[in-house]
Amino acid sequence: MFEDIERQIQGGMVINRDAGDRAVVFAIWSKNAVGHLPVTEAWQILATRYPSEPRFPLLHAYAELLHKPHGWTVTRFLDDVQKALDAAGGRLHPEVRDLLATAEDDLHQLAEADAARLDRIRSRVGTRTGDSAAAKKRLGRVALDFVRELHDKTEGGKSLGGGGGGADWKGAVAEAKGAKKPYSATEKVAVGDLLEHPKFGLGVVIGVDPGRANILFESGARKLVVG
Repeated sequence: MFEDIERQIQGGMVINRDAGDRAVVFAIWSKNAVGHLPVTEAWQILATRYPSEPRFPLLHAYAELLHKPHGWTVTRFLDDVQKALDAAGGRLHPEVRDLLATAEDDLHQLAEADAARLDRIRSRVGTRTGDSAAAKKRLGRVALDFVRELHDKTEGGKSLGGGGGGADWKGAVAEAKGAKKPYSATEKVAVGDLLEHPKFGLGVVIGVDPGRANILFESGARKLVVG
């Protein structure tokens, strides 16, 4: 799989936070064998770009649980679990139970707020806990099957937001407020701003974090530096 991305990497392409969806998925598939994008960060990028897909925060939580990157906390883990449940609309309860079983050793002696949130999560998905090794295997299969699904969806460089020129981008452009202005890494932006990027073309700001903005282009969403 991903022979096209491997060829692009051989030609000098670098996979980073601003890469297209297919390259980000490749970073997960290859377990960051090349490039500079850790698996945990790759899942988080996709979760930010596509907040309505509950498997992204679920598998981001799972990857962080396995790798425990610098700054990992139970609070952050529970944030992802909560996002997955909220976006899933009643789905993914077995997967969340497996995630909690895998994290069992980390879910003791919690702060009061985290313990209360864990209780609320368990009340939604069920308190039954299974074997952590079996749960980990099942989640590994979920991740592998999802990556294969994403491989097929992004063939030809399509974005997960609807491919080249999907309705999401067109609708966002139509609803954008204000005049179009050139993208600048030093200018502040707001959700709904219409920006012209020298490489990615016309984009609409769909989210803002400190120092970065999530911008939806025709080729897909990208998180770029802003003022």
